[in-house]
Amino acid sequence: MIMGMVLGLTSLPALAADREGKFLLIMDPPTRSTSTWAWDMLHSSGRMEAVVNNLQASFTLPHTLVIHFGEDDGPRYLPDHFEIRIPYGFVAEIAATMARQQSKEGGSSVKTDTLDVVEWVLYHELGHAFIDVYDLPVLGKEEDAADALATLLAIRLVENGGRIALTAADLLTRIAADRGHTTQTVFWSEHSLDRQRFFQVICWVYGSDTAVFAPLAASGTISRQRAQRCTDAFALM
Repeated sequence: MIMGMVLGLTSLPALAADREGKFLLIMDPPTRSTSTWAWDMLHSSGRMEAVVNNLQASFTLPHTLVIHFGEDDGPRYLPDHFEIRIPYGFVAEIAATMARQQSKEGGSSVKTDTLDVVEWVLYHELGHAFIDVYDLPVLGKEEDAADALATLLAIRLVENGGRIALTAADLLTRIAADRGHTTQTVFWSEHSLDRQRFFQVICWVYGSDTAVFAPLAASGTISRQRAQRCTDAFALM
C-alpha cells in the first residue's frame, strides 16, 4: 500500500485558478572553483530551463516559486521563502559518483545521468513545496510522498521519465548506502534513500507501463509477486 500524498496532476491549476504565480529559475554565477564545472554543465545543457518551462505550462501557482541553484546548503525546500535550493556542490558530487560508476559499468553519459538525477531531485523538493502550499494531507512519511510526486511528475511530464526516476533512485540509494560517504549536504542528512524506497520507485515505474518496463520484472530487479501489485500501486499514486 502506498502511504503518501494523493495528488491529481490535473487538479492543481483549478486549485490556484485566477491567481498569479510562476516558476522562477535562478542560477548564481559560481564563486568557488569547485562550482564552475557544475554551473557550466547546467547552463550549457539548457535542461533546467526546459524543466521550468514544462512546469510553468503544467501548473498555476498561488505565488512565485523560486528554483535556485547556487552555493547554499541543500537540496532543500524553504517554506518561508517558497524556494527550492540546489547547490552546485551537490551537482558536482552526483557527477563524480556517476563517473566512478560509469568507469566500472559503462552505459549512458555522465552528463545525461547527472542531469536526470538533478531533475528528479528537483521534482522531489517540488513535492514538499506542493504539500506545503496546498496543505496536502500526507499519510506516513513526507519523504515517501515527495518520492511519489517526483516519480509521477517525471513519468507524466517528461519523455522517458521512467528512466529518469530509475537512474535517480539507483544512484541516490547507492550513495546513501555508502558507509564511507562523508558529504555534509542537507539532502543526505535529511533523506535516507534505503532499499525499500528504491524498490517502491521501481514498482511505480514498472506499474506505469508494464510493457515498456518489462525487463525490470524479467531480470528479477523486482520480484514477480511484487510486480503483480505495481499497476494498482501506480494507479493509486
